[in-house]
Amino acid sequence: MAESSATSSEPPRSSSAPSYLVAGVLFYGFVGWLLDQWLGTRFLVAAGVLLGGGLGTYMMIVQLRRQTDAEQGHNSVKPSNKTSNEESE
Repeated sequence: MAESSATSSEPPRSSSAPSYLVAGVLFYGFVGWLLDQWLGTRFLVAAGVLLGGGLGTYMMIVQLRRQTDAEQGHNSVKPSNKTSNEESE
């Protein structure tokens, strides 16, 4: 039986990070379009796309930093049991 990705100890793949950018643009663009329809304006869809792009970029950077930190944590070398006096000799 295959393990689900939620129970895996591996960090998420970097291919999921750009989805934050795409989802942000689509979601906030749609919200802007809805507000444009409701309020009778024409600029909120553009504002929503820009806001979604900015927030999506921020979330993508956060996701990639978390992944990098997790990878560095897995690759770190465990400290030796020597004391500082033993290391200097």
